[in-house]
Amino acid sequence: MSNIIRTLLGIEDPHIKKLKIMNPVVVKGPLEITGDLDYQPKKCEHCGRKNKKSVIKYGWRDTKVIMPPCMERRGDFTLSRHNFYCKKCGHTFLAQTPFVQKSHTISMKSRLLCLDKLTETVSMKHIASELGISSTSVMRCLRSYAKDIKPHLNYLPAAICMDEIKTTKSSKGKMSFVFMDAMTHELIDILDSRTLHSLERYFCRYTKAAREAVRVIVTDMNYTYPKLAQWVFPNAIVVMDRFHVVNSAVVGFNQTRIRIMKDYAPSNPKYKALKRYWQLLLKPNGHLNYKLWQHHTYLPGNRTENMLVDELLSFSPELDSAYRVLQSIMTAIATKDLELFDSTINDAFDYSEEMERHLKTLRINQNSINNALSTLIPMDR
Repeated sequence: MSNIIRTLLGIEDPHIKKLKIMNPVVVKGPLEITGDLDYQPKKCEHCGRKNKKSVIKYGWRDTKVIMPPCMERRGDFTLSRHNFYCKKCGHTFLAQTPFVQKSHTISMKSRLLCLDKLTETVSMKHIASELGISSTSVMRCLRSYAKDIKPHLNYLPAAICMDEIKTTKSSKGKMSFVFMDAMTHELIDILDSRTLHSLERYFCRYTKAAREAVRVIVTDMNYTYPKLAQWVFPNAIVVMDRFHVVNSAVVGFNQTRIRIMKDYAPSNPKYKALKRYWQLLLKPNGHLNYKLWQHHTYLPGNRTENMLVDELLSFSPELDSAYRVLQSIMTAIATKDLELFDSTINDAFDYSEEMERHLKTLRINQNSINNALSTLIPMDR
């Protein structure tokens, strides 16, 4: 019976013996559990002398240990501890166990369960009611582990990734700031504000040597981060994430395609073809199948994928020009061709309004994009 209770309660300390449930038949109310903590100490906790029959047992003392609910019932655990007396120094001390910290009444299992529940989006009062402890104890438990998750202000990795994430209602804004090590992909910290002033004040807490050690900052097209790098990280270059570069061109092309598609009636085969085969238009031109002939819905006859794309582009010169720009940007990013990318976005050709809007954004961030395409990015510290 004692081993069953030990398994249910998660007690691994072999020194806790004689475990009993005093009211196993009672359905309602807390489980009344008792146990004895008995062992022979190796030394005195006060003077540190080895126990050569100088430390004797000096009675028992009952302590209440708060435990997490067991079988959907709260457990009242009464732990009887041996009190020891040292003949050499005349001090007494209680038997200790890793099941509960010294001078504490909340079990370690309850503390770990409290930390696990703190990761959920629930209030501290709710966690306290579930574990049978006070909300102050929950806050104290969180603060006791704060030093383990607090970032070290004398170190920053050589390459940092910066981005935004959606946050909860308790944050200052709709989006929060997150940054991580670009080499190990380990999360460093999350901030509830992403304004330039807040980020500058946060990173200025780091030592000057730590900020000077940062060589690369990988980010999206947010205008805040290049300014932050200029003010806070003097030796860092801003590298634009290549995904956002391609995505910007894809969004511009899709907006052009949708506008041209809506110029036709929904019953028109051209409308249906542009709506159905949009994925082929985003596919790299070199990956199109030019051998397999097959029938495509809404268009008569058989044709290959590249022939289908050519026919779709023939619907509008604007769509064709936007497609050429998209394919050039995708090729330049894939092959890291700086000349092709620069000539594509700086071409004086009259593109669609949607495509030109996104090309303007790429021109503004051209230096950061060139850093992403360059193979000479310093990644060593």
